[in-house]
Amino acid sequence: MDWVTYLSPSGGGARLGALEDGDVLGCPMTDDLAALLDAGPEAMAEAYARAVDDPVEIIVEPEARMCAPLVPDDPVRARFGGTEVEVAPDLVRGVDDGVVSGALRAWVGLAAVSGSEGAATAFTTACLWLDGAGTPLQLTLGPDLVTRDEFVDGEGETVEEFSASVGEEERGLGGVAPGDAWFTSGTGRVRALLCLDTGPLEPDDELNVYPGVLGGFEVRVGSLV
Repeated sequence: MDWVTYLSPSGGGARLGALEDGDVLGCPMTDDLAALLDAGPEAMAEAYARAVDDPVEIIVEPEARMCAPLVPDDPVRARFGGTEVEVAPDLVRGVDDGVVSGALRAWVGLAAVSGSEGAATAFTTACLWLDGAGTPLQLTLGPDLVTRDEFVDGEGETVEEFSASVGEEERGLGGVAPGDAWFTSGTGRVRALLCLDTGPLEPDDELNVYPGVLGGFEVRVGSLV
């Protein structure tokens, strides 16, 4: 299952949607993704089926304004290189929210989102923006939140691969295994493991992030002032 949270053009508020065949299908059952994750796989499957069969609205994906799939109540624990940090919930943004002024570097990777039982239930792309001193300024999540079953093939769990570029310049490649012990080694609904260092960034750089089964995105550094 592939979920997004988007701004509804009919109401202006954030709405939960199923992503199917390039369309965002508004979920008629709930807009509370955290509660849906806590309810378990069967409840998620039922809500997804309802969204596909009887959506409250249909938006072509490129025209949807994406929010962070979920903003947790507790800090996001993130690891990049040899560093571990806690990112406050109020620093979490979606891919269409822009990037805070002062960001001079980013680390890209995978974030796991847990349900009430503590297991990593679903995954999304994570991009941690840092200032010149290496202090986290913003954590971009999304656009897609994909359930764990989408990362499994006939040989077991696949590795989610990431690439990033600025213009025509490739900035790096990396991969994260959804089964990495980091995702279940501590508390918190959202935990991020970041594998790709973009290197130095300049204001107005356009960073393009390309994950595997997760939705890619393009953002401009400093577009959120």
